[in-house]
Amino acid sequence: MRVLFIKKRKYAKKIFSDYTHNSLINPEDDLPDPSLLAKFRTKRLKETSLDDIIKEVVRQCVEKGIIKSNNGIAIDTTHIEANTIKKVPERIMKQLAKNIFKAMGQEEYEIPDYTQIEDHGTAKQVMKDYLENLIEQTGDENSEEVNQAVQEAQEILESDLFIEQKGIRSLVDKDARVGHKSKTQNFYGYKAEICQTTDGSLITSVTVEPGSYVDGSNFKEHLEETRKSGLTVTGVYGDKAYFRPDILNLIKEKGASAYIPVSASAYKIDEELFSYNKDSDQWFCIMGNETVKVKSKIRERNGQKRKYLDYSFGRELCRNCPHRSECMGKSKRIAKLMTISVNTPELYEYSQRAKTPEFLEEYRKRAKIEPKNAELKRFHGLDRARGYGLRSIGIQAKLTALAVNLKRIAKLVSALKGLNSYFLRCSSCCLLIIRPAWIGSDVQTV
Repeated sequence: MRVLFIKKRKYAKKIFSDYTHNSLINPEDDLPDPSLLAKFRTKRLKETSLDDIIKEVVRQCVEKGIIKSNNGIAIDTTHIEANTIKKVPERIMKQLAKNIFKAMGQEEYEIPDYTQIEDHGTAKQVMKDYLENLIEQTGDENSEEVNQAVQEAQEILESDLFIEQKGIRSLVDKDARVGHKSKTQNFYGYKAEICQTTDGSLITSVTVEPGSYVDGSNFKEHLEETRKSGLTVTGVYGDKAYFRPDILNLIKEKGASAYIPVSASAYKIDEELFSYNKDSDQWFCIMGNETVKVKSKIRERNGQKRKYLDYSFGRELCRNCPHRSECMGKSKRIAKLMTISVNTPELYEYSQRAKTPEFLEEYRKRAKIEPKNAELKRFHGLDRARGYGLRSIGIQAKLTALAVNLKRIAKLVSALKGLNSYFLRCSSCCLLIIRPAWIGSDVQTV
């Protein structure tokens, strides 16, 4: 693991030199000793995490009335490019072989030249066979350095995702993964999932995951962190990626309203042909036919047991229906059988609500998170990772969120009447201290 070592004195000198040029203070005043930065981190913060600091900042804003305690939250993900390039498996396996030879102290060796093999699949297999043979030749009695190099190679080869180019793509940054921005465009790096208030636009929680992360997987964590900051969540605003039964049920359980558009991948009922009555638990088609019975079944799919509902329509109307071929295709059944997820009836009710003008008007609040993502990336460097590994990128994202929050708080406070500039001075000082743009020239890896 790479450990980030910050040159505290050089860091502090840059902080305080910039601080003296700030118009909010007197440049003739005595500046704090550079060691105070380290003392603040080791004595005051101790085990306090960046998540705790973000929550405390939001909590104080709620307590002092800067933002409302009853507030909605908007959630979205943004992409962070890795601080390295993605490599093909052949190149990675070649580097793993070199690492083993280096650990063994062997300077002369011959590794297959995969670039001369035209077929990509064949090239991968040749390099895999070569690396596996090399691991076998090393034996069991080796130095600790050799064992570490061999173990690293074995762990990477054991993953089926590696050969399919969906796993590790760099030995420098093993946590970065390939993700998709759209059907035709992908990226290599990480995803930062950000949750912010709709009133006040303060970030309440941040999580960072590899680029292959599925949006919404950490939603429960975001909701709990937001509630711990003293906010009462009244509504949740997200895009179609968050239209999932588990998320919708959690929002309902917490007494909030969900403002998430219906996703066709999670809800596959054609509402032009079918409608649902929750009181009678029946589905109706456009020809007036209705379901006469329903059975609950459990099916196993991908190793998981899932519950489904089979709704059977009346036979007589289906038998002579003019839309039979359109509705049932080539099925030999007399009556249509509608097999749906156990959550579909509830999602139908939600989809009807999502069409109302009130819902559409309220959903516009979700757009407030888009400028925040742009600010984080365009003005604070979150478009690209400055370190390597999940922990490093997590620190970068959370420090950036703190900086953006302090900027926003300063603007909110300045808009309030009767407040002096003391809070603005404190915010400006903190903003200079945590500005993540400095993590680049002053960071060394050891």
